[in-house]
Amino acid sequence: MKKIILILISILVAIFVILSVFGMGGEYEAEKLFYRAMKVNSKITINPDVAPPALLLVVENNLNKLITKYPKANITKTANIALLEFYIAHKNYNKGMSLAGSMIQTYKEDLFILSVAQFLKGVIYEKQNDWSRALTEFITLRDKYPNTQLGVQIPLYIAKYYDTKGEDSKAMEAYGQAQSFYENMEKEYEGKNMGYIASAMLIQTFVSSRNYEKAGASIEYAIDKYYSQMALVQLLPLVENIIVTKLKNSEKAVDIYNNILAKSKDEKLKKVLQKRIDELTGKGPVSVSKS
Repeated sequence: MKKIILILISILVAIFVILSVFGMGGEYEAEKLFYRAMKVNSKITINPDVAPPALLLVVENNLNKLITKYPKANITKTANIALLEFYIAHKNYNKGMSLAGSMIQTYKEDLFILSVAQFLKGVIYEKQNDWSRALTEFITLRDKYPNTQLGVQIPLYIAKYYDTKGEDSKAMEAYGQAQSFYENMEKEYEGKNMGYIASAMLIQTFVSSRNYEKAGASIEYAIDKYYSQMALVQLLPLVENIIVTKLKNSEKAVDIYNNILAKSKDEKLKKVLQKRIDELTGKGPVSVSKS
């Protein structure tokens, strides 16, 4: 699944950036093993179906050697995740499940690694079409690591699974559970970064469940409550896509833009917003917004 592949790539990038901040990535030899394995793996991913077994073995052996020989190197955490993803990509699910269990035992205090291993256990079951076991792993991830990058996404992930499978009643139930999860999290972390993340996930939940009225109200709330440059970058396109295009409520969009104008000190942004306000109120040429 393309979505899972993108999530896996983002996991590797995120953990490597985090580890790079705190050190040089461990012993030089460990880094050499890692980059050697990744260089070969990049060749494999070009055409994985015809990759020679010898190349697969090079990646597996180098990563295993790194993990065994340099257990305390910074880059070893990344190597564990890379190897686990490698096993999943090549359908070696037994080895993948074993490695995930080992990671959970080895990194008991590292919430990031624990959440990744828990998520990938679920992915393994999902790829084997064993959704009941996958769901158990995902619920464990949601309940044990709700404040992690993956844990916070899981309620919506579960709902979308049912939605894409056409299981409407289960999807609606899961969307309701996701809504409650994000509303409770936003209240618990109100005014904090995790509160904003919960608000953003709540908006996504309403959009995915096609509840555009609530999505629009949540967009307005999030912009007002968590006003920042980052929030504006992420949420302003949704004002157009949801409030203007889906709900056809230009008046509400103008209210939001006027509130931002009153707060913003960014002259360039204010100019853009004023132009859009003029368009929406009939005082200027109307530009076609993209849905």
